[in-house]
Amino acid sequence: MPRFPSSILLFSILALLPQTAPCTNPHATLADLKNLDILFYIPGWLPKDFKLKSVTITYDEPGPDEDSAGRFPLYQYEYAGPARGGIETSFTLDSAREGIGDRNIMETEDSEETTITSPFGPMYLIYTPKGQGKAGRKKEIKANWASDANMKSEEAKNPKGHPVLGRYHGFSATGITVAEFEKIINSLKPIRP
Repeated sequence: MPRFPSSILLFSILALLPQTAPCTNPHATLADLKNLDILFYIPGWLPKDFKLKSVTITYDEPGPDEDSAGRFPLYQYEYAGPARGGIETSFTLDSAREGIGDRNIMETEDSEETTITSPFGPMYLIYTPKGQGKAGRKKEIKANWASDANMKSEEAKNPKGHPVLGRYHGFSATGITVAEFEKIINSLKPIRP
């Protein structure tokens, strides 16, 4: 009887197992976000020629210490515009429910930090390259996570609980100025289901 390498045997066994559908909709639209039970935010202002590039909806499963059933929706979207000075331009929003860490850490000596005003309260940013103030075009801008109204309400009721409708929102951009980034952030409108 021929002997098969263990990797071929493993792949053969995996191929026979039932496949589960991924908990992702990578071809969602902004209209699909209205079907979610959570708040979502859309910008009222974007730099000229920015267009929606992608919307993705994913689902967070309950953790082992949660007594709730079902899935918890998350979303991400990206708007993109024409390159400026050889730098791609974009604005991205990512949402998260739990397990967040700092998202605005850059491994560069050419980064700078600032705080801007926002509908979420003071928002801490880090960007590169440093210098040129708020008017200089940046290769990358990242804001730390911002809690939405549902997250703040759920945390106030139970600081150690798991959020159900509350979400953290992380904002990033490339190829725009800090002033433009702040204008986008301040134009964000919460859409309630």
